[in-house]
Amino acid sequence: MNIHNNKNVKNIYLRNIFNKCKIILKICTTIGIIFMNKDKIVIKIDNEYKESLYQKNIEFSTYNYTYKILAIFYPDYYLNKTDFNYNNSLIEEKIKLAKTHGIFGFGIVYNLINEKIYEEFMLNLISCINNMNFPFFIILNCSLKNSYLLNQQIKSNNITSFIFLNIRKYLDSDIYIKINEKPLLGIFNSNNINSIFINKIMEYQNEKEKSNPFILYISHGNKNENYSNSTNSLIEFISQDIGLSDLSNNLNKIYFYNHYYYNLLEKENLTKQTIKNFSITNGCHPSKFYITFSKYLKSSIQNNNTFILFNAWNNHLQNSYLEPNDEYGYSYLNYLSKAVFNIEYGQIYNLKNLFYKSKIAVQAHLFYEDLIEDIINKTNNIQVKFDLYITIPSQSIYNKLEENIKQYSKADYYEILIVENKGRDVLPFLKQFKSKYKSYKYLCHIHSKKSKSLWRKYLYNNLLGDINIVSEILNDFETNKKLGFILPETFYGIIRNFYYLEERTKNWMNFLSSYLFPNCELGELVNFPAGNMFWSKIKAIYQIFIYDFTKYFPKEDYQTDGAIMHGIERIWLYLVKYNHYNYKVIFKSF
Repeated sequence: MNIHNNKNVKNIYLRNIFNKCKIILKICTTIGIIFMNKDKIVIKIDNEYKESLYQKNIEFSTYNYTYKILAIFYPDYYLNKTDFNYNNSLIEEKIKLAKTHGIFGFGIVYNLINEKIYEEFMLNLISCINNMNFPFFIILNCSLKNSYLLNQQIKSNNITSFIFLNIRKYLDSDIYIKINEKPLLGIFNSNNINSIFINKIMEYQNEKEKSNPFILYISHGNKNENYSNSTNSLIEFISQDIGLSDLSNNLNKIYFYNHYYYNLLEKENLTKQTIKNFSITNGCHPSKFYITFSKYLKSSIQNNNTFILFNAWNNHLQNSYLEPNDEYGYSYLNYLSKAVFNIEYGQIYNLKNLFYKSKIAVQAHLFYEDLIEDIINKTNNIQVKFDLYITIPSQSIYNKLEENIKQYSKADYYEILIVENKGRDVLPFLKQFKSKYKSYKYLCHIHSKKSKSLWRKYLYNNLLGDINIVSEILNDFETNKKLGFILPETFYGIIRNFYYLEERTKNWMNFLSSYLFPNCELGELVNFPAGNMFWSKIKAIYQIFIYDFTKYFPKEDYQTDGAIMHGIERIWLYLVKYNHYNYKVIFKSF
């Protein structure tokens, strides 16, 4: 009995010690969590991989012209403004460089200012251009605040004598550019000047025959509609990136440079033609410049265009220039020449390790039956071994899909999974690939987005558009060990909504991060694969397949934001950074 009582006392004593230890441990754990939370690691998406774009000069003088490329030339950037001196040899060097890169001629900017010394400078400059036998035309700059003489002449209604006494000497040059026998005359910012000025120029009569000059209006803003039908404007490309910070809140102005893009036609009956596909974009690195300009040239062929005007050769004030610089070298000029002379800009791809064993998986969620062929055709641009995984929402399209895969797909292996219509493309993707991801090195995820077909086509074209695009993506992965994720540049059609983040979506991101990278905070969101289509190294995102988030996906109700799938769409690059990889934003095609 005593022994039993002693055991009870001992047990109670041990239990008390154990409970005290639990309390102490809980306190220590709480303190630890507090300190850990205080020093949480903030994950910032600041690991974008940017390749070097610097290039040395390439010689193109042996190629023949197909188009007459004109570039706006600003003499003021080579001047000593106090005495209007300039270096003759410098101008000759620029002209030689332009000639070897397929530039047909310059549009020389002529500032309408009341200074005789400036007129002497222009005479000297044009004399140099004539000696180099380099075609040119004059662009009158009517936007200067100090155009006192111009204003006086407008008031006195004596524009004709003023303008053509000063510039007639240039128009009579043998190498002055003419269209349909009419001298080409540019006017900068015509919407800033008096209509009398425009009318007087249009009334100008050539001494030999009655004909108006071919007027080219060049505007840096919305064109004045009063003059839009009398001529057409120019195609402009900016040669530097435009950041959102430079544009404040005017997201509608994220363009290459101008609001509109027009063709410069030979035909006299001119109407403006907007190239809608090229309107909105947020940056123009050299390779995008090549792709965009190549597409423009193709449309120019269809419209029988001969002249294309670039803004500009050396507009450093607007960050728009083709001439070489320290950051890019001769990249823009080289890409311009390759586009003009129809030369591929591709490279040799190192993909030998991907030919023998399937290390690539493509996962596609197919909701719409009529997009089967499109998905198969696009994935067939993968020229190495790959496996194809497809999820579908019903049995009804299974047979047709399987038949098409067997007959047309180049996939080494395929697998079709029927899933419920829930979680858009995200839940089917996670379900099908949860048990597969360890078998692969690279992954491409796409889906049959149909509500905005242009957006889908844009994403498909950038990720799987042709053999060169896919090979370049895989080559980037193979040659850059730290590159873990490749996403297309945000589609221009949704750029206005790109930075909007609903509070519910933010909450889902925080929920996901508590599983995927605990004790870390998410930094400010700066990028994500809008549309949820991308290429990735498995090791850069593998954690997303470890946890089961199935129960958190809502029933399909056409949600556009605020659900867990939208949180996952925005979490990818944080996961890439957490796993010590870089990501790369690409632009390959419209």
